[in-house]
Amino acid sequence: MATAIALRPAFPLPPRLAPTPLAPAPRVAALPALPARRPAPVPRTPVEVALDVLDGRYKPLIVWHLFWGPRPFCELMRLTAGISKKTLRRELGEMDRYGLVRREVHPHDGRRANYALTPVGESLKPVVGALYQWGLHVMKHPLVDERAGLS
Repeated sequence: MATAIALRPAFPLPPRLAPTPLAPAPRVAALPALPARRPAPVPRTPVEVALDVLDGRYKPLIVWHLFWGPRPFCELMRLTAGISKKTLRRELGEMDRYGLVRREVHPHDGRRANYALTPVGESLKPVVGALYQWGLHVMKHPLVDERAGLS
């Protein structure tokens, strides 16, 4: 039967090398954080850019209503069925930031303003006009089966 024999050095070890029963693991200095890598930009198509600008249910309708000249907020509100004041304000603000509409404040009444298309907004006439024509076609020849209850 073999017995374990503890070997002791003939000379004392320095304290940092002396074995201790439950010595904590030595601390390792933390590595500096690497800079966050941004994902490579994905090339976007012109259609994606156009859809980002015209994003939402109401922007094409607002452009449509502004084709015939500047309109006050309350008239846009009345013409655009189902839109809330908050949504109309948000949509007009986004369209203003994109440069599609401009807000013209009345000089005698600072609270009233008309909204009008800018030249960039005017360039959307063929696009919204094509949507109008396509909508007329769909109304005459439904694309969805009426039996499915989707039209």
